[in-house]
Amino acid sequence: MDVSVVIPAYDAYKFIGRTLESVEKQVFSGSYEVVVVDNGSTDGTAKVVRRNFPWITLLQELKPGANSARECGRRKATGEIIAFLDADTEVPRDWLERGLRHFRESDIVALTGPYLFYDGRIRDDVYAYLQRWLFFPLSKRVAEQSGMSLAFFANMFVRAGVLENDLHGLDTSIVFDGDDVDTATRLSWVGTVLYAQDMCVRTSARGFQKGLVRKVYRHYKAAREISRRLKRAHVRVPA
Repeated sequence: MDVSVVIPAYDAYKFIGRTLESVEKQVFSGSYEVVVVDNGSTDGTAKVVRRNFPWITLLQELKPGANSARECGRRKATGEIIAFLDADTEVPRDWLERGLRHFRESDIVALTGPYLFYDGRIRDDVYAYLQRWLFFPLSKRVAEQSGMSLAFFANMFVRAGVLENDLHGLDTSIVFDGDDVDTATRLSWVGTVLYAQDMCVRTSARGFQKGLVRKVYRHYKAAREISRRLKRAHVRVPA
């Protein structure tokens, strides 16, 4: 199997269909599978997947936290590349083809790309645009200068062998904030984490609209604590 698309899902009844339809319509020259991990949803998310997408592997992980669900899916996945996607994110028809092309043309260990909103307000769309072209590229460059890295789990490709053999899986002790910073940083100790503008996806603004300032501050605080923990550990992967 070339790619395993792993999607953690929690109360995504209204969105999961749109996401899976976009994955199902991929124009891809390779082989791929889709693994959805229901993380204790109470709104019938699993029923939607089971009823409308019987070809998809559906798992259940009751331990709270997106990383717990992702790790459950990762262990089941058989692809050489793991493509992580959020349950409310829609991908273009050539998403997988473009992603694999980057891996064929370079020795990267991971790939991430920007996002725009499909249901955002004007100010949400402005933020996403600035995030795509300015905020994220600049923040990633600054992070890498201090031995860290950044990525979006809503749109992220990783070599399965690196996750298994070098990172020994995802850190399931991180319930939400900072999970992508932790993973991207540890991946950057193994090789290059690429940010590619041509890998843009469209996602829901539902979480973004619920207290933007509080959300950004909380995420920044968690990322800072994780960076301190990683630096204290003095862990480096040998060249």
